[in-house]
Amino acid sequence: MRWAKPPTLSEAIAMNLLKTLGLLALVTLCRAVAAPTLDLSGDWQVSLQQPAAPTASWQSIRLPGTLTDAGIGTPLENKPELNMATLAHLQAKFRHIGPAWYRREVVIPAEWAGRRVVLDLERVLWESAVWVDGRYAGRANSLVAPHIHDLSAWLPPGRHELLVRIDNREIHPGLSHRAKEYADAADSYLAHAYTNHTQTIWNGMLGTLRLRAEEPAALERLAVFPRREPTPALRLEGTFATPPASGAGAALHFALRRADGSIVAERDENLGADGAAKFAFEWVLPAGADVQPWSEFSPALYRLEVTAAGSSAAPSAVRFGFREIVAEDGELRLDGHRISLRGTLDCAAFPLTGYPPTDVESWRKIFGRAREWGLNHLRFHSWCPPEAAFDAADELGMYLQIELPHWSLAVGKNPETWAFLQAEAERMLAAYGNHPSFLLLSLGNELQGDMSALDALVRQLRQRDGRRLYTATTFTFEPGHGRAPAPDDQFFVTQQTNDGWVRGQGIFDEQPPAFDVDYHAAAKGIRVPLVTHEIGQYAIYPDLREIERYTGNLVPQNLIAIRDDLARKGLLALAPQFTEASGRFAALLYKEEIERALRTPEIDGFQLLGLQDFPGQGTAHVGLLNVFWEPKGILSAERFREFCGPVVPLARFSKAIHERGEVFRAELQLANFERDLRSAQLSWLIRNGAGVVLAKGGCGPLDSPAGAVTTGGEIAVPIPAEGGAERWELEVSLAGREVLNRWNLWIYPASRAAAVESGRVVTSLEEALRALGAGERVLFNPPIDQIAGIPGRFVPVFWSPVHFPDQPGTMGLLCDPAHPALRKFPTEAHSDWQWWELALHSKSVVLDGLAVAPIVRVIDNFKRNHSLANVFETRVGEGRLLFCGIDVTNGLERRPVARQLRASLLGYLDSDEFEPSGQISPEQLAAIVGKARSVAPE
Repeated sequence: MRWAKPPTLSEAIAMNLLKTLGLLALVTLCRAVAAPTLDLSGDWQVSLQQPAAPTASWQSIRLPGTLTDAGIGTPLENKPELNMATLAHLQAKFRHIGPAWYRREVVIPAEWAGRRVVLDLERVLWESAVWVDGRYAGRANSLVAPHIHDLSAWLPPGRHELLVRIDNREIHPGLSHRAKEYADAADSYLAHAYTNHTQTIWNGMLGTLRLRAEEPAALERLAVFPRREPTPALRLEGTFATPPASGAGAALHFALRRADGSIVAERDENLGADGAAKFAFEWVLPAGADVQPWSEFSPALYRLEVTAAGSSAAPSAVRFGFREIVAEDGELRLDGHRISLRGTLDCAAFPLTGYPPTDVESWRKIFGRAREWGLNHLRFHSWCPPEAAFDAADELGMYLQIELPHWSLAVGKNPETWAFLQAEAERMLAAYGNHPSFLLLSLGNELQGDMSALDALVRQLRQRDGRRLYTATTFTFEPGHGRAPAPDDQFFVTQQTNDGWVRGQGIFDEQPPAFDVDYHAAAKGIRVPLVTHEIGQYAIYPDLREIERYTGNLVPQNLIAIRDDLARKGLLALAPQFTEASGRFAALLYKEEIERALRTPEIDGFQLLGLQDFPGQGTAHVGLLNVFWEPKGILSAERFREFCGPVVPLARFSKAIHERGEVFRAELQLANFERDLRSAQLSWLIRNGAGVVLAKGGCGPLDSPAGAVTTGGEIAVPIPAEGGAERWELEVSLAGREVLNRWNLWIYPASRAAAVESGRVVTSLEEALRALGAGERVLFNPPIDQIAGIPGRFVPVFWSPVHFPDQPGTMGLLCDPAHPALRKFPTEAHSDWQWWELALHSKSVVLDGLAVAPIVRVIDNFKRNHSLANVFETRVGEGRLLFCGIDVTNGLERRPVARQLRASLLGYLDSDEFEPSGQISPEQLAAIVGKARSVAPE
């Protein structure tokens, strides 16, 4: 068979760009295409060699699908080890990066004669080229939109061979940031539209796979611009696949229907009488036409059906919602009401398939889980999902931020790549612009380079389609940018402004815990809606129970390597506790992150990173949900919604640590982004650790307007002067609603000397060894700078210890609250705010191979998996040692938490329960203290 040579890449880019910017012919906006179709899903043949090559061989494959689905490609050979190759990301069982040829026979019906015949390929990575009966018929490349091939000239009625070459190599260099730390070139691409870190660099064809025959005057594109005020109307812009004959025009019937199918209004129009391919007109709906707005609280959808006069075909249809999003006075307003984005990122992580689903039900499950956890927003980080995601988001009232497939540090450097991205933006608007959920568009993630080119494209897109808001980049590290909006930004996503941080990751280790802090000072100068960028990124120890969930195309070699390393070190039984303790700690940090955003009037939302795990970039397990969008059992959705929802009670108080005799004071507020609340009543109570209510009261009534944070009043609760250390809980609720929020408080005795009835507290190694040699009980608390260990931090690993190796890299504490050494020190098994000051005045001792019993463990990161502790016990010779790597010696008059921990440890030291079981030598103890090392041991 003759196999024609396609045009060069440069020629194809020029042709495709001209075609895209002209008629937008590569995509269709009519989701429900009425033309007769041939479904091409099913059996195909595939070859990894060029068909004309003498070595070409063919295998069977089912499409839609990928080569990995079919077990075709290079098999996985990497072994699970704690190295970059393993820990970088999940591994595909089979991998092929390069061209693959897919062929099958098609039979074109006789009744298709004279019609425009189009091949629809819904999702391809990255380029598709088509031959019919050996003749080259065209090429398309897009990462965001369907590939549409006009095959009219090549597919007359009869039997034909269809050959499609899919090439998933990097078509346009510079589209993606390439991380140097990943040695494998295919692993270095980080933009999520083209990456092995979340989805894989797959080869195949996904979703809709069909030929369709279009009737004369068929619509190729129909864009609906709805409005409700002051009079309901639709502006319609369309493109005919084949322009009507000049003078005749196309008689079209438009029917606007509600979701239940009932008619709102109808209209007949004769369009294209001048032979033009495009049309635009405004349709003011009849008086009394009742149309409802689309929002998270009422996602009302409408269907516009278009039928050509005399056609027997089913109508084409577009589904949309009446909504208007604007940036007004620095606020996000949807149909005149201020909204707040409660979001997380979707980074194209699909752990069973390695590619995105194209069915609506799969996306309903994802968005449904997000709504269950109080979210109303997803940011699609450097990628655009398939049509089904928009359909599901429309139905569930989710607010989406879509991004170009773009994470570049050299924007504009490659002219062909920049031209491709401009065309991708046009394709994206054409393909998905009618969806009401498509609220925001960013040109990419953390872009750097020619920022003026980004600004120019934002201006162009704003003029072309005003149905959403635009920003040049989702944050940037470009010098002179990123801390204030670009000139044409309609919203601004950042982690830091010119006036300071707007996320806790930058300050939680530096500033004492305070719950009356907000970001007003940093945000007050921003004149467009402000959304905080990727808040969180608090690493949680991987849940190794997930391993058995991987039953598809991807292998969790990273988790297997971690499991095997823990087993070798005798720590595997602790893995579930590591996950739970680090997870509960992360949940507390996420809570304060979210509440600080809610307390800041100038902030219009936040984007978590993330509610769910990120499996790439060094195994970044930062979510309270796993990568399957399943809860880890750390925190329930109900508890998360207490501080992440449309209505959230807030309490402002200056500190969580109090001494007896003080007065606890708090200001109560209500963050309300739902509807106006009249005469709302806030109730509060304080209970102790046993659940006994110590005080209660109420604030109000108050009027709480939607879109604002309203102050309800102040409370003042005297703390009894007498008593021991306790954990209290403050709970604030909204009367008549299942809306409440809660915070921990810690109450400690006022300053007083701690008595020791027996045993000794020592701070030098020499003194400790003498006392232990004499068979004494010793609480050894050496100066922190003399301990050979890992410097203490409160905040856990940022993102991943593999992707960001230059950090202390611990993940919070794990202890047994019932241990007698902690009997007088109220704590849970995990880190909480009362540990902040202690953590920053500590070092973690490496206990690998030592016969000691940790009392306060420090969870090491999964790259090292050391056995670490701040407090442990053992025997040294005839003596009994209680070692404390937390400073409980200095400045105790102003450190009530350290004072109380010291008292609790001394109480244990003096008790009959202090009977350590392990044994270490004096030399081993000396190695811990004898010479300070402040670097994390490997």
